[in-house]
Amino acid sequence: MASGGATSTGPGDGKPRRYVRPMPALWWLKRPAYFKFMVREVTSAFIAGYALCLLVLMCGAGDANGFHTMFVSLQSPTSVALHLVVLAFALFHTITFFNLTPRAIVVHRGEEKLPEIAIKGAHYAGWVVVSAVLFFIVLRG
Repeated sequence: MASGGATSTGPGDGKPRRYVRPMPALWWLKRPAYFKFMVREVTSAFIAGYALCLLVLMCGAGDANGFHTMFVSLQSPTSVALHLVVLAFALFHTITFFNLTPRAIVVHRGEEKLPEIAIKGAHYAGWVVVSAVLFFIVLRG
């Protein structure tokens, strides 16, 4: 019989037992990197829910009365607070994602790796350009 329990058989049944390492529910609070990862993942769920909520609001805004109701509901203090929270979540998610891109995208130039700052900088520059374009589209509309 092997030691450790991973390959030993159960008591008399001839089946292998598996070692299940106990995992506390709050394991992700032990390291800041794990905490940041979990918060980033939770923020994406809130942003997805917010996007679905906006889609439902927009579907109900098909007629003039529905549009007026949606417009009034978006001006409420609760809605403004929700928008600010979702904006903070989106900014946190975007910044942490862009800071991780050099680990996911490794670009070689000959034998040298492209510096991390170049990869991050390209993503941030693209973010600024897309944001500026959307800002001008909203201003014109």
